Amino acid sequence: MKKLEEIDIDKIKNFLIKSYKVTTWKECIDKQQFGDCYKICKKILDKFPNVFNSMTDLYIDYSDVAKKKLNELGDNDEMWGNHFVLVRNKTLYDFGKGTNTINNIYLLTQYENMKDKYTIKLSNKERTYIIDKIKRY
Repeated sequence: MKKLEEIDIDKIKNFLIKSYKVTTWKECIDKQQFGDCYKICKKILDKFPNVFNSMTDLYIDYSDVAKKKLNELGDNDEMWGNHFVLVRNKTLYDFGKGTNTINNIYLLTQYENMKDKYTIKLSNKERTYIIDKIKRY
């Protein structure tokens, strides 16, 4: 397997941008549908075999920032769920953060402005909300 530094993350992002028929990464994330994380991971694995070690199903609690924002909108439903990501050498890559978003609120966000919604790697703070991980591929 190639070293991570040799993997062209932009190539994967551009593949998804074309798939969603948009012109920017922000548009691609914003156009993703809630719950389509598995489909996105599968599509990437099919197009870029041998890049990632596995697809992993995460069981998560929503972040404190997300809970607060959802409560402000009157959403008092359960504040946990599952989300699929790709893994390479113990690093979690999330190309589908838009699928883990309710009412434009990224469910693992650590920031009021949700600037982490458009990043690929899950930060250590985002990872603290993971309850369980199940390797799926």
